[in-house]
This record gives sequence, structure tokens and C-alpha cells, in this order.
Amino acid sequence: MSSLPYQDKPSSWSSHSRIAACIESLPAQSRVLDVGTASGMLARRAWEQPLLFFGIETNKEWAEMASPFYESIWNCPLDEASDEILRGYDAIVLGDVLEHLPTPEISLGRLAALQSSGATFIISVPNIANLWVRLHLLMGRFDYAERGILDRTHLRFFTRKTVIELAKNAGLVLLSIQATPIPLELVSPFFTTFLGKTLHATLAWLTSLFPTLLGYQFILEAKKS
Repeated sequence: MSSLPYQDKPSSWSSHSRIAACIESLPAQSRVLDVGTASGMLARRAWEQPLLFFGIETNKEWAEMASPFYESIWNCPLDEASDEILRGYDAIVLGDVLEHLPTPEISLGRLAALQSSGATFIISVPNIANLWVRLHLLMGRFDYAERGILDRTHLRFFTRKTVIELAKNAGLVLLSIQATPIPLELVSPFFTTFLGKTLHATLAWLTSLFPTLLGYQFILEAKKS
């Protein structure tokens, strides 16, 4: 399998940029566990920061691509990783991961239990209550796709309310939650032009006003209590 699971999203409103911004605030030499590294986007973006990245990736090819940017990468599913692998990090990043797990509440709870108090958790999940999905349901359609909110590999679906509950039930204290707009730069090259970027900025502003309706993904930052 040669294609990457997700394309890098370069816009400042994307989940990739917002997760990277959260990482930038970590103290030097913080140990960061990136669950689902894909090609190593997060560590590549933070290459000049004095952080120690560790990763988990189920796809061997992607893990090999990411490995130069990580202290260690384990090629296994999260739920099969040992407690020794998962214990003792200053920050845990679960970017577009929990929706692929059959029991995300158990997986997140286990991860939280293995960290010390004060550990940071950065989580992104797609918003199943996005307007696009609502309109399709109104027309009686619920069609899976190769990627996006209805990616055919998604096993669980989240709204703003349910992902907050998931974090709280794992013993995490919510610090912030943001909604990202639809990544228009991946939809059409038009949105890389000046006019396209202006329209994208307008959508990002509207998304901040109506996060549960227009949000494409939710980005949570939380700490273990």
C-alpha cells in the first residue's frame, strides 16, 4: 500500500496546524507520543523544536517513512501496544485515531491511566453532525467515502458533546475545544488562490460561530487530572 492515509493540511485553520500549535507550547525535552504517525507529519512540522517524539503506526510502510523524525516507532495497533510502550509521556497526540477504534473509551482510558497527572492530551475527531452530513441524511443518504467524515474505515462517530464526554470519562480535564472548517485546499486548487483563501477564511470565521453545524473536526486539548 503506497498511498498515505491523510494528506498534509497546510492551512492555518486545519487540524494539522492547530495540533502543531498545541505542541509548540510544550516545555523543551517533553516526551510526545504520536498515536497514528502516518508519514510523520507532526514530528516533521516540529523538527526544529527540542521535543522527543515517539510514535505508533499500524502501517509498516508509513512507519518507515516517519522513523527518521522519531526516537522510536512501534509498528502495531494501539490496543496491542504494551503498557511499557504507552507509559510516561508528557503529551499524547491522537490525531484522527479514536474514530478508527472499536472501543475508543477503553483505549483512551487506558492511555490516561498510564500517564502522570498533568500529562497533556491533544485529540482530533471528525464531526458527524456537520451540515453536509445532515443534509445527506435528510435526503436519506449515508454513503461512505475513501476519506473525510464518512471515511469507510471509521468505526465510531462523534459530535462535540460526545467527544467531550469521552475525554471526561477517561479522567481528563478539558482545557479547550476548537472546530476546524472543511479543508477546502484539498477540495480544489482554486482555494490556494487569493480569492479562494479569502473564501476559506470566511468559512473558518463562520465555523467559529457555528462549530457544531459547520465544524469538520473538533480539536480538544485536555490534561490528566
